[in-house]
Amino acid sequence: MTFTKNIRHKSILLLATTAIVFSFCSCCQAKDNGRQDAIGAITNNIKLPDIGPEKANILDFGAVGDGLKDCRPGIQAAIEEVSAAGGGKITFPKGTYLCKGPIHLQSKINLYLEEGATVLFSQGAKDYLPLQLVRWEGVELYNYSPYIYANNKTDIAITGKGKFNGNAIGGIAGWRGKQKPSQNLSREMGSELVPVEDRIFGEGHFLRMSFIQLMNCSNILIQGLSIENVPFWVIHPTYCNNITIQDVHVNSTRINNDGIDLDSCEDALVEDCTFNAGDDAIAIKSGRDQDAWRVNKISKNIVIRNCVAFNVLHGLAFGSEMSGGMENIYVNNFHMNKVEQYAIQFKANRDRGGFIRNVFIDGVTIDSTMTAIFFTNDYHSYRGGQNPSEFSHIEIKNLVCNYASGAGIDIQGLAKKPIHHLLLKNILIKKEDKPSVKINTNDSTFDNININNEQVMLGNAEK
Repeated sequence: MTFTKNIRHKSILLLATTAIVFSFCSCCQAKDNGRQDAIGAITNNIKLPDIGPEKANILDFGAVGDGLKDCRPGIQAAIEEVSAAGGGKITFPKGTYLCKGPIHLQSKINLYLEEGATVLFSQGAKDYLPLQLVRWEGVELYNYSPYIYANNKTDIAITGKGKFNGNAIGGIAGWRGKQKPSQNLSREMGSELVPVEDRIFGEGHFLRMSFIQLMNCSNILIQGLSIENVPFWVIHPTYCNNITIQDVHVNSTRINNDGIDLDSCEDALVEDCTFNAGDDAIAIKSGRDQDAWRVNKISKNIVIRNCVAFNVLHGLAFGSEMSGGMENIYVNNFHMNKVEQYAIQFKANRDRGGFIRNVFIDGVTIDSTMTAIFFTNDYHSYRGGQNPSEFSHIEIKNLVCNYASGAGIDIQGLAKKPIHHLLLKNILIKKEDKPSVKINTNDSTFDNININNEQVMLGNAEK
């Protein structure tokens, strides 16, 4: 079956009580129309998965929904049999299915979790062998398998009203405190361009796995599900195209629990999703330093709309692993309730190289945060510092923030690589506790910026 696009325009609750007065000219209207045309071109170009005609129920393959029996053999048997028959829909009825190890997907398969169905994963490291090729924090290497994984597949759907539970408390989530030596080793291998086949991690290295990582896949739909209690990044498409993520609910609040990481991906739509996340709600990435330059895959043509972040560390993040570059990204109608640090952040360091350009953010409301808008291409932990990143042609419009405990706007460009062609327009920050600042920007426009009930000329903070 071919999925039908479900484009819904939700009315997002706006907690702000004071509205910005917007003024439009014919030129602005033409630009807005052009933006809508660009968004339409991206979403119309995205191909949804073409799933095969077969149907299967995992109960018929020996799975039992008692939360005790290992159902992984039955799940994989169902996937292999349905795949051999040309693909189709595999249903998980109501119940709790223990899965001792990863689910490896094939092409033209739809995993469908009925309402009341939960897939509960094990926490034994050896359950996730053999090692698989992944990109881990921007560097390619071989590590334990992600919980749900595919490489070089097409037409994949993971849908339904059920739940995935990573069961990470007391298990793989606890590896973070042991990962630093291997994290540093992975970065050294990437920067020194050690052959990928020699980058062997896994046992003894404590690199937590992404929960859903699809590598080099196309025509992907992830829809309707809830995902909770995972150890690391939650949904992590890598080198993928034609991605639709709709009505997904992330509830995983440990450190590094990014909700969605689009990593060197093209033609993606994220809409109607909600996040309680221990890190970024949504992050756009494209790899780290020399290893990303070798891979040379950009993130581009991405639409994010009608999403809600209830409680997160950061809201929208661009970087810091962005060495492959990113462009043509459109964000509309994003509400953030409580953001611990940065609501919208663009970050890279002096080693990253690459670029962030042609990003358009329109319609963001924030109840509370530390900083509503943050830019830096001088992020921490750089080695040589000879390859600063370029940030340009970025627009943020129609943003309302009720309270910023730090500087509402903090823009920190480099003198040798200023941020340029930045537009902030119709920005209302009702209360900030520290003064907003702007350093090292060129050819930029700041229009109708109201902070602490005063019009602010950010140019006065230039250094």
